[in-house]
Amino acid sequence: MPMPPPLSHKQLNRIAAAAIEAVLTGQFKLKAHPAGCDEVVQGAAGERFLNSAVELHGENSHGRVSLKVPVPWLESLNASLGDSSEDSALRAGELMDLAGELANMIAGRIAAGLAETGRTCTLSTPSVAPNPQPQRESGGEISETCWTCAGGELTLKVEIN
Repeated sequence: MPMPPPLSHKQLNRIAAAAIEAVLTGQFKLKAHPAGCDEVVQGAAGERFLNSAVELHGENSHGRVSLKVPVPWLESLNASLGDSSEDSALRAGELMDLAGELANMIAGRIAAGLAETGRTCTLSTPSVAPNPQPQRESGGEISETCWTCAGGELTLKVEIN
């Protein structure tokens, strides 16, 4: 398969923005607003975050989609979806699953956007951790966008080689 032309920063930002907006608006009926990452205060002192990541693997592209979300925001979203567990250990698992599913849904939309540029890829199983995922040496194009949504501040990072 021939290599597609290089992906521009502007194209990748557009794909990432369309993906997060489609998932939050279409799936969860929430409105996401872009914010400058320097404007987004990444939580009050001691605020907890979950970081989820999905690897993208393809014949002519590889990459990673990472999503950082505050735990209180996830708790609110989880409660709005229906029965959330009263048991704190079970609820923590629900939040991990929700964070992973959000990243997976966004990564799927990003993969669809990349396919339109000639880059096909499959998604890995999401990984979720309470601390930031290790940074990779990209060598490719990187999009990092910040969003406010229903009182939460989210960071989406997409790396494509």
